[in-house]
Amino acid sequence: MESLTLGNEKKKTMDTVKIREEISEYLQHADDRVLKLIHGLIKADQIASPVGYKPDGTAITKEELISRAERSERDIREGRVKTSKQVREEIKNW
Repeated sequence: MESLTLGNEKKKTMDTVKIREEISEYLQHADDRVLKLIHGLIKADQIASPVGYKPDGTAITKEELISRAERSERDIREGRVKTSKQVREEIKNW
């Protein structure tokens, strides 16, 4: 398994390489049930993996990040923007 110590980075890398090799070998002979289970795990990990975090520590998924970027671009196109001067004035009232 992966080591948590910083001084053991080479061991961590070798363990990861060995795990990848073992999984690859196993998949060559796995039945459909196992392949579907592993495929489901991979898909779930890709969907649920956070790509960042909000200031309160809540995870942000890739889909949420894309949605926020698209909303921001739409706001800019439609003129819903503030100048830095306006933002500074708002900050005074926080």
